[in-house]
Amino acid sequence: MQTDILDFTIKLLSKCIPVKVRKFQKSTLESLRTEGYSDFSSMINYHLTKCLKIYLNQCGSSVITNITTPFNTQYYTLCISENRDEHLMIGPFLENPITGNLVYEIISNLQLSLDYAAKLKLYYQSVPSIDSAEIFEILYTINEYITKSSIPPKINNLDLSILSKQDSSYDIFTEEMNRTSMYKILEERYISEGKLLSYITKGDLNRAQAHLEKYSSSLSDINNASDSIRDTKNLLLSGNTLFRKASHMGGVPPIYLDELSRKWAKKIEHAPSFETLNNFPQEMVRSYCLLTKKHSLSQFSPTVKATFTFINLNLSSNLSVKKVANEIGLSPDHLTRLFKKETGFNIITFINKKRIDTSLELLKTTDLSIAEIGDLIGLNNTSYFYTLFKKETGMSPKQYRDSLSSK
Repeated sequence: MQTDILDFTIKLLSKCIPVKVRKFQKSTLESLRTEGYSDFSSMINYHLTKCLKIYLNQCGSSVITNITTPFNTQYYTLCISENRDEHLMIGPFLENPITGNLVYEIISNLQLSLDYAAKLKLYYQSVPSIDSAEIFEILYTINEYITKSSIPPKINNLDLSILSKQDSSYDIFTEEMNRTSMYKILEERYISEGKLLSYITKGDLNRAQAHLEKYSSSLSDINNASDSIRDTKNLLLSGNTLFRKASHMGGVPPIYLDELSRKWAKKIEHAPSFETLNNFPQEMVRSYCLLTKKHSLSQFSPTVKATFTFINLNLSSNLSVKKVANEIGLSPDHLTRLFKKETGFNIITFINKKRIDTSLELLKTTDLSIAEIGDLIGLNNTSYFYTLFKKETGMSPKQYRDSLSSK
């Protein structure tokens, strides 16, 4: 059954992302030769096989490994089960373009003939570029689904990008990130006894901030334990996923979680230094707590939750109580009574309030005209938009925008 799930996962991913997805086994790789190569293609496979053999010597179940090859291409692997010899690999991909200078540096490191330069440049053009955060999230989710475990996977980095082909340290240039290193710091300090996640689930910003101050004022300990910024980024990506799940447990709809999670994944990946990353844990926790506090639907019934979701996704359309009720599958009267009982609002009042709240954000963060904003929030009658806005805020949309520029 698990093999069928894995095969289906590979087929699905192959259609969704531009990177090659495959499974492999230690028993298969052990039979492959790694003594040499005869052409360009076999050279690439030769070095990949050496990397994978090193990976297999130190992997364990539920470990995600980021492999950087001597060609500066990247792979992510997931050891699904060490006992069953099941491994999933996504790659090769590039995070940054390979420049001409780097091509010659790679040729020098691997002691290759200069004849390989043109072939390497063509090869890099064929390797897709993708944000590694997306790959990490995919493997994290696959591990969680297949293992049925709430324990986050361990993270390992295997950086072979600086070694030459003939360097004997090829076989010793790995150090498993175990429970006594950076992951332990993250686990103990950021999610000690599950308290931090529980505070995010409740949207309790004050307790979450106090917890962070108590257990970790900065990332200095992690940075000291790390040999590369990649290690720290991977830990923060793991934290981003955990925080997202905690917020989801707090009742935040996926539409808001996906937006915030993607924002943090990109910020982490594009951060240029340890100093930039240093404040991210505090900022991430704050943003997820505020998101939970603002959008949590945990106290509402499934019917009212579905009503919220439908309204949020269709705010720009011509919404009416009848239209919402038809989507939910209740009579308009029944839905109106239930919604009023749980929220204190009638449905139309809530829709209008949501529209004005959205327009406030658009007025603050965009240069869209007031008419364009009205269209986006489903109020294309400008006069009616002005009336609702002034009733809610005490000023017109133009006056509100002008007041922002004067601050």
